[in-house]
Amino acid sequence: MKKIAILSIIFFFLPQISRAEEYSLKLRTSYNPGYLRIVLEGNEEIINKAMVNQKGPNVLVTFSGINFTIQKEKATVTYKKTDKDKVMFSPGDFSGLKVLTLKNPNRLVIDVYQDVKKGEKKNGADLKPASDRIIVIDSGHGGFESGIVKDDYAEKNIVLDIARKLSALAEQGSFKSFLTRSGDLFMSQSERVKYTNGKDADIFISLHIGHHKDIVIYIPVITEQVSDTVKPYLYNKGQEEYLKKTVILLNSLKEAATTNLGSEAVMVRPLPYSVLSKVEAAALMIELPSFEYANYSEEFKTAIANFLNKGLYLYEENETK
Repeated sequence: MKKIAILSIIFFFLPQISRAEEYSLKLRTSYNPGYLRIVLEGNEEIINKAMVNQKGPNVLVTFSGINFTIQKEKATVTYKKTDKDKVMFSPGDFSGLKVLTLKNPNRLVIDVYQDVKKGEKKNGADLKPASDRIIVIDSGHGGFESGIVKDDYAEKNIVLDIARKLSALAEQGSFKSFLTRSGDLFMSQSERVKYTNGKDADIFISLHIGHHKDIVIYIPVITEQVSDTVKPYLYNKGQEEYLKKTVILLNSLKEAATTNLGSEAVMVRPLPYSVLSKVEAAALMIELPSFEYANYSEEFKTAIANFLNKGLYLYEENETK
């Protein structure tokens, strides 16, 4: 009888034990210019075990040895579980993948790059090639304006190097990237604004080095209101129509900095009467740590470029929510 009682208890608890070992993942997808974004959100333990592989026209995601279920929040892509720890997505023809893990909340982001034909639609919406999304990266100073100088370091050269690194990373993703200056050239603020607005940019990031320990992100402030009758005749309409996107970009970069560099890495300050207020795009100025507090080695410059690039990823994700 004792054995029967023990077995009964074991069989009673088995379903609960099985359920305790099963994880839930939230799934959402979005169509962006030139690519499909697949996001799986869940416990850090399962996200960190993710392995993503291309299997012909499909994308296979494996969470090694972990049983999971999928809770579909906002997803239009076809998918099916092929095993307890595997799910297969079928997005159609694609030319490449880019994979990223993010925190707060923990999620796996898979960008599936698709060949887009002119006039093609997805879910009733027009699709654009990835190169239609444009970022302009502005390196502060240049020419006779060196910015902050310490020993062999000059601000104008450091920020240009970081801008080039960020540009290369952005081009690997879904952006067409432009630099306001590609060499040691002086450009006035009005020339930088004119160049950016002439490119019909989606994002503008201006890079500088400050006199502080942390990264400071400056957000534009609108200081003048123009009547609706005058607006159509203005060459430059400024930030008024873009502040919402600018705030999304700000929050995305703050999140990226927290994930990559730590929760105390960033401060935010307003910046009226600046180049930012005249840019017709999501626009921020970023002051990197002083030469007194940071060693601008190749490794550190790459880390800065990576955090900024992750911020671009987050911006695309947050903008489509």
